[in-house]
Amino acid sequence: MKNKEEIKKFAQELKIPYLLHFTHISNLESILKWGLESRKKVDEDYENVITNDQGRYDGRADTISLSIAHPNDKMFFKYRESDQDWCVLGLDPSVLWELDCLFCKHNAADGLISHLDDDTLSKVSSFKGMYDEVNWLPSREEQSLLGYDPTDVQAEVLVKKHIPAHKIFGVIVSSRQVKKNIAEFTGDIKVAINEPNKYVYATRTYRRRWQ
Repeated sequence: MKNKEEIKKFAQELKIPYLLHFTHISNLESILKWGLESRKKVDEDYENVITNDQGRYDGRADTISLSIAHPNDKMFFKYRESDQDWCVLGLDPSVLWELDCLFCKHNAADGLISHLDDDTLSKVSSFKGMYDEVNWLPSREEQSLLGYDPTDVQAEVLVKKHIPAHKIFGVIVSSRQVKKNIAEFTGDIKVAINEPNKYVYATRTYRRRWQ
């Protein structure tokens, strides 16, 4: 419990505004109704779900990957190259201390992270480590990062098993047409439009320096 309280305190000190998860539009109706499931659960119980990270090289298929304040733009761009039907979910930051999370200062599939055990990655020290300077990356100042931006844009929070739907407060889509198409099931969920290459659909560096 003490660790959870320390995680909450640090998240609030950083003023983390939201967490993000990108998914294919075809999954959205189910997610808004039932919440986010781990890759393992999806593979076992669901059909016709379009997923990313087919190999799940981080070895933690029982988790859901979230980003803090901006998506992993390298991966997000990769999936949108051949298919533009992707949206971004906004989640309440309370997920960080109310659910069981693993804090990865780099991509979870990176060897620097994947060999670490869950106990280590769940500690507030791993959460704080997401904000350390990294010697092979430009400094935080050079990246024009805000206080709540992890140093590595590929850093991620892995949430174990399930995230309930009530933790999702908004959806970001790339066009008015998409917003219109999903209106029948979004209900009270906020739906924002970010044009391609703007805000969450841009690189983090471009967003922080120019938007």
